[in-house]
Parts: sequence; structure tokens; C-alpha cells
Amino acid sequence: MPGNLTPTCRQLYDNVAGEMFRLDTPDFPEFAQAIKESIADPNGWCHGTLARKAEEFGAPDPDKTYLRITLGQNQGDSPGVPFVMEIWPVGHYSPIHNHGGAEAVIKVLHGEINVDLYRMLSPYHQEPFATAVFEKDDVAWISSRLNQVHKLINRGAKEPCITIQCYLYAETNEVHWPYFDYLAKAKIANFDPNSDDDYVSFKARMKDEWQRRHSGGGASQPG
Repeated sequence: MPGNLTPTCRQLYDNVAGEMFRLDTPDFPEFAQAIKESIADPNGWCHGTLARKAEEFGAPDPDKTYLRITLGQNQGDSPGVPFVMEIWPVGHYSPIHNHGGAEAVIKVLHGEINVDLYRMLSPYHQEPFATAVFEKDDVAWISSRLNQVHKLINRGAKEPCITIQCYLYAETNEVHWPYFDYLAKAKIANFDPNSDDDYVSFKARMKDEWQRRHSGGGASQPG
């Protein structure tokens, strides 16, 4: 229950809970479908950006990719920008990773995501001890000690998964580690939380692609 969350997670939960926090809004009710089509279209911005990220976590792997669309600015109270919309095409996944000891709340806005949980970030602990599936409107949480080490994968059949990820250091966190740590073969590497685009710009891109694609003008070029 929300009342059982840590104070930090409860603060994040209150930001994204409720029916009013959704992806498809009256000004762009086709947003999720536009993202799906942009992923599938070789000329789509999503398709091109994902292709360019194939080596982000080491050896080339086009499926070990996802999009990070940030909302707001990095204020230093979270690893990277505190609010991130993440887009996971079908079959795409993350490496096993943590979130630098930060607390987090994750809400599914579209599709579904599988979460595999691990006892620790170690090359000797690559079998999950638990797995769960979160569907549209479900909310998951991460504390500094629980659910911290995990892997995300879209095992769905048709739809991309789109989530809102919210991160914040707890008041008791004196380290403020700025990275996500992840498992790269037999070692632990650091990932500096980046941004593929900001939310306002991304939404405008998807509107433009949608209008071009459905008005017979073709999709805009990636870039």
C-alpha cells in the first residue's frame, strides 16, 4: 500500500499516481501509437536512435537498448534527471543493474514490462531469485536495499513498454552516487544516466512524424 512506502518513495508515488498522469492526453491521443510506429519505421526517430545505441553497454547488441526521455533538470538530488520516460521495444532489455542506491518509483504508462530481481550486482549472481510482470497503470518501487538490483525486459508480443521512472536520494543517503552500476560480462561498469531527448521536444517529434505519416507525406528523418 502507498502508506507503507518509504517517505522518499511516497513522495515520488504522489507525483505519478492517479488516472490524470497518463501518456495519451487530449492534445495527442495517438502518442503511444506514434511511438510504436516510430520504432517500426526505418525513418523514424525512435528507430534511428535505438540503432545508434547498440553499443551503449559494450559489445554491439541492438536489443540491449531503450530510450530515455527526460523531464526537467538534474538538481543533484538523484542519479541523473529525476523524472525519465523510458521506452522499451518488444524484446529489448537492460543489463543487470542498480540505481546507485537511489530510491525510485516506476509507473507503466503503456504495455508491460518484466522485472527480474537479483540478490546483488555480481557476475556470480546472474540467476534471478524472483520475477514479476507490471502492466499499464501498475506501480513498482525501489529502495536503497530492496529491489535495487534488477533487469528489465519487454517480453510482450506486440506493444512497446513505456514507463515513467522517478528517482530520488533518501535524506539518509550521504553518498549521492551519480551512476547506475551494471554488469558488463565479468565486471561491474558505470553508466552515466543520459538523455536521448527532453520530453517537450520528443512529443513534438512524435506529433510531426504522426502527421507526416498519416497525411501521406512520409515520416520525418531521424536526427
